[in-house]
Amino acid sequence: MVLAPNGHYRRIRRLKYEDLKMLVGWDSDAEINRLTGRKFHETRVDDWWRAIVRDRSRIGFAIMDDEGRLIGDVELEHISWRIKEAELRISIGDKTYWGRGFGTEAVLEVLRVAFEGMSLQRIYLRVQEDNERAIRSYAKAGFKKIARLVANGRLSGNTDLVLMEVIRDTATLANG
Repeated sequence: MVLAPNGHYRRIRRLKYEDLKMLVGWDSDAEINRLTGRKFHETRVDDWWRAIVRDRSRIGFAIMDDEGRLIGDVELEHISWRIKEAELRISIGDKTYWGRGFGTEAVLEVLRVAFEGMSLQRIYLRVQEDNERAIRSYAKAGFKKIARLVANGRLSGNTDLVLMEVIRDTATLANG
């Protein structure tokens, strides 16, 4: 895992196998599914866990509240070490934390890990165009809209997507 041993992370930590029970529960929530797609729809839970732990093209983090309770997860996926980029995916599963800044803080910390700890240069994401709260959160972290996409794959049948990116030199990073 690439969390700096001397880095202070308020919102993120390594995912633990014990976290899967909560993630699976949130994965069956219809409102979360509409916004993020189903994580375990076509993937067995243990296969997903093995990929997060072993696959060099994916890294997952838990998102925590002020008391250290699990409230969601964030992943860097499709990591291209050669091109130095990755896709970000985030889900705040505990809806009592929606709109309270926890996701923005987690994204900022993951950007610090990606840019400083992993030497990546670009992070991109896809977000539903009607998810204004998420788009505002990503903009606070330095993401810019770069394209509009048709929803497909695990988000098929939903509203179209906005492709956003942040480049290392323009990112707002969480304080370490």
